[in-house]
Amino acid sequence: MQVMSRKLPIDAVLFDLASTLHGKRIGGQLAELFPDVEIALDGLRRMGLKLGMVTDKAMDAVEPVLQRFGLSMWFDIVVDGGAVAQRKPHPAPLLHACEALAVQPAHALYVGDSENDALAAQAAGMQLVRVNYVGGSARSGGGDQAESPCLQVIDSLGELLELIGSPQQPKRTRRVVQAGYRHDDWAGLYI
Repeated sequence: MQVMSRKLPIDAVLFDLASTLHGKRIGGQLAELFPDVEIALDGLRRMGLKLGMVTDKAMDAVEPVLQRFGLSMWFDIVVDGGAVAQRKPHPAPLLHACEALAVQPAHALYVGDSENDALAAQAAGMQLVRVNYVGGSARSGGGDQAESPCLQVIDSLGELLELIGSPQQPKRTRRVVQAGYRHDDWAGLYI
């Protein structure tokens, strides 16, 4: 596997569950991922970055979602709400993930969508990228979100690839999540 170059001096990217997965809900159940989630995760992996998820949700709520969408394979660590005594905005969950990944907090990037995410990243000494799926409100300076310190506000996880790495976009991988199978375009198979 060829490792892509990086613009930012980071070794790991940590994600909040909500900023990664939200997607469309049908009948209260998560029905699909936000666009570019898997493309972004694949591109970050190709850059040689360690990936983690840090969430306040309990593992019994997190694990089924990760399994359903085949996302478990992307993350080197998942820190749930019960992993440490404190929850965000306390920095302990982020620091725990960095320690487990053997990465200095200053060399990790946190991707989140809330004020608690911003406060936790700041307290941990990490850069934050805020995901704004609503479009425009955080960029235009409205509300509390605009006051949170962050490296950049993005509208899609796909924007992380250009921000962190080279402008060269990785090959798109289309995955169909249906009955436990997914299509891998590189291998040309349903696995």
